[in-house]
Amino acid sequence: MFDNYDKTISDNLSVLKITALWAFSESALGGILHALTIPFRGLFINAAAVLFISLIALFSKSNKEILKSTFIVIIIKAIVSPHTPLTAYFAVSMQGIIGYLLFLPKNNFRLSALLLGIFTLFFSGIQKIIILTVLFGNTLWNSFNIFIQQISNEFLSLGIHSDVNYGYVLIFLYIALHVAAGIITGFYTGLLPKKVQFYSRQIPEMVLEISEESIPKKDKKGKKKNWIMRPTGIIILSVSLAVIILSYVSPSLKNNVALEIIIMLIRSILLTIIWYFLLAPFVKKLFQKYLLGKKIFYSQEIDLIINMFPQFRKIVAYCWKSSSTKTGLKRLHYFFSTSFYYLLLYK
Repeated sequence: MFDNYDKTISDNLSVLKITALWAFSESALGGILHALTIPFRGLFINAAAVLFISLIALFSKSNKEILKSTFIVIIIKAIVSPHTPLTAYFAVSMQGIIGYLLFLPKNNFRLSALLLGIFTLFFSGIQKIIILTVLFGNTLWNSFNIFIQQISNEFLSLGIHSDVNYGYVLIFLYIALHVAAGIITGFYTGLLPKKVQFYSRQIPEMVLEISEESIPKKDKKGKKKNWIMRPTGIIILSVSLAVIILSYVSPSLKNNVALEIIIMLIRSILLTIIWYFLLAPFVKKLFQKYLLGKKIFYSQEIDLIINMFPQFRKIVAYCWKSSSTKTGLKRLHYFFSTSFYYLLLYK
């Protein structure tokens, strides 16, 4: 099916190199995007996973290469980013398994890529909703519902109807955003065979003497923020406190609303303590021990991939500097597109 690629592209785009780019995306790209203060970093990283899994399917002789690459990426993620949460390992595993299943039929690359984009980004969206619901319970979404209704009716005079649960509307919109991103990513991925051939003739030879200092670096001194200090945590706490106050000043709200939210916050704090300080360290230690035990089977590939990372960082730095002539969304589009194809096709 893919024999129409000329030998130069096939030699340059080995499965090992694509796996290396996927591992780099999972292990280092998040830190780079954080340093560049680019929003929706998780969405971009999941979209990148769709591209790389699809390329592995495109250039591999067997679909089992997807599963092998997934396992290598997980091992490298554990080595390079040892503080990665267990949910991230689970997400990468699901991406690889779904990719393996969807690309079993080799006769419809575009459809498989589209479905992979939709499933991967949908799972990314639903995963966070599930975690928040487990952590806070349905009280969280009821709190958002009360907050929107009360603010709109008492302060904005919008007269929002009380029979609509706006907490669930927020869930729908959040997941819909991820599904839309999945459709766009999947559609774009389906065009990769033609785009790879086109860009292989367009990309010039790069000058990579550029220093890595050209790209901002994540503050290594700062401790990793827990959920309370992240944007999601700040929004949840702000809404919770606002609803507690409203329950005492608004006659239309019962006072037990405040009690329910206080119980919700106490519950979430207790669950966080149990998970992060008791269960997660134990499970993570066993998981990483298992991964390190399997590392010996892929030691050569892992060493080669990790040795590519400094070069990848230089290419990303080069692309970020070359995008400085543009601003706003145009700069982001130029940066992401050139980074992707330069990383993919450099010799």
